[in-house]
Amino acid sequence: MTAVLSVAGSVLGLVRDQALARLFGAGGETDAFLVAWTVPEFAATLLIEDGLAFALVPMFSLALARRARGAPGDQVRALVASTLPRLLLAFAAVGALVAAAAPVLVRTLAPGLPDQALAVDCTRLTATCVVSFGLAGYCSAALRAHRRFLAPAAIYVAYNTGIITAMFVLGGLWGVRSAAVGVAVGGVLMVVAQLPSLLGQLRRRDGGGRPPGTGDGDARPLALALFATVLLFALCRQSQVLIERFLASGLPSGAISHLNYAQKVAQIPMTLSLMLCTVTFPVVARALADGDTERARDRVERDVALAAALVLLGAATVVACAPQIVRLLFQRGAFTAADTAATAGVMRVYALGLLGQTVVGALARSYFSAGRASWYPFGAMAVGVTATAAVGAAAVG
Repeated sequence: MTAVLSVAGSVLGLVRDQALARLFGAGGETDAFLVAWTVPEFAATLLIEDGLAFALVPMFSLALARRARGAPGDQVRALVASTLPRLLLAFAAVGALVAAAAPVLVRTLAPGLPDQALAVDCTRLTATCVVSFGLAGYCSAALRAHRRFLAPAAIYVAYNTGIITAMFVLGGLWGVRSAAVGVAVGGVLMVVAQLPSLLGQLRRRDGGGRPPGTGDGDARPLALALFATVLLFALCRQSQVLIERFLASGLPSGAISHLNYAQKVAQIPMTLSLMLCTVTFPVVARALADGDTERARDRVERDVALAAALVLLGAATVVACAPQIVRLLFQRGAFTAADTAATAGVMRVYALGLLGQTVVGALARSYFSAGRASWYPFGAMAVGVTATAAVGAAAVG
């Protein structure tokens, strides 16, 4: 079911990009929106896919392991009570800051962008996703730790449905701003899709009726250092997108759009191959919480081998068929044959890095599965981002 829903979410993501290309093409207007799109891209990585999940799944797994061993109090409810209010406050503060600083953010991300006012409007609309994605990521992490994967797998179906609907309903009136409205609506739908399942899990067991604050003392010392290392790693990894859009903003109009369409298609093999690791991450975290290192290591080795094999097949397909794929998916409406050629060329370059990106995604979970802070992934990713910036700056001409 996770596979089916993840594929459905990816297909709807393609439909979303097709709608964006058909309605608005690959010019200055879409470039402006895609600069604002940086906010939900970062929020998804930090709060749903990598950052928050890497920190919270081990914490929830540890709480479940303690509850299973008969620790006093309801460890899971205590964890929610000690983390969710603080995180929600942080999400709201960051979202408000992004909205207020939108003009500075746009100038910093894409100094060569012609229509900066449009990008600012879209950025302020997409800033709402910091709160909605944060809540969606929290729900996803908690449900996955409980081995409940259906609702978390459905969130991108809900999200992309919201964006597609908004573009077609409001596109004639608001132009590309309608896509930014769709991001805001889609984020709310992600939370709505998971909330009933999470509330059901939290009501299921009360820990024997003892006070919920008892026995959760170990969760708080873990939180700050763990969140810092996880979020810095995810932030550094996602910074690749900032670098390429910064460099592309000085290129001819449409360059940012070509990068975006190419990235979305080229990353599908990686997304599907890492789906297995997403499902097994709670298994690894629970094995380590139970002290079974051998089971955790065996699971990780099998995941890396299978994910690598799948992504190599997908990368070969992208390299061989890039022009045909782009033509089939996007070449209609405002998206021209020249856009197809440019996007296909970028896709083939992206495909060369898919194996490395997939292995990084699979192995990074190992460092955080034990629920302890680890600075090594951040250090390794910082080296990679520095290389990306240096090579990109040297070659952009």
